[in-house]
Amino acid sequence: MKKHKIMLADDHAMIRAGVKNLLRESEDIVVIGEAENGRQAVDLYEELKPDLIILDISLPDMNGMEVTQKILAFDPSANILMLSMYDDEDYVGRCIENGVKGYVVKNESGEELEYAVHTILEGKTYFSQAVHKVILNKYKRAAVKKKERHEDIRLTAREIEIVKLIDDGLTSQQMADKLFISPRTVETHRANLMKKFAVKNSIELVKKARQMNILT
Repeated sequence: MKKHKIMLADDHAMIRAGVKNLLRESEDIVVIGEAENGRQAVDLYEELKPDLIILDISLPDMNGMEVTQKILAFDPSANILMLSMYDDEDYVGRCIENGVKGYVVKNESGEELEYAVHTILEGKTYFSQAVHKVILNKYKRAAVKKKERHEDIRLTAREIEIVKLIDDGLTSQQMADKLFISPRTVETHRANLMKKFAVKNSIELVKKARQMNILT
């Protein structure tokens, strides 16, 4: 049976020992190296080239996010599983943006960590239940903020007409003729709409208008 090579990086010897004991229960896994600081983690990864590294965020010399960046620069396909005491949005979000394949919080069960390791070794990603809640809450708040921004936009009846005619593909002259106003007035309305929607062109303007259900 092929054994998957795992490396550990945590500055607490007790944590490393606990994880090693947990992983010993899996016949297809072997821990081939341990690092107690960030710089050592990078050097050891490059030397051993493990199938997966279980990495803490809080490390001396170089934190886990910096280690992640350096490892991925060396090996873009690296399987990095964060094991951290932190479950706040900032840490989780930055780790995901940096390209980790998984994230488990230290106060979760050993079974969750073991499952995360095997899931990532199968070529998938794994974020624990606690981390999923953090991610979900982040997107919920972002959705609320987006809705609030949309609700702050107030359009006049004429501006709504202009948006609909832009969506129909009419030129400023054609809109002016249809609405019995000057092309200059059309351009003024267009400029005001761009400002209200915080967009740079008509395509983005129409897209936002659809999101707000102005165009039906």
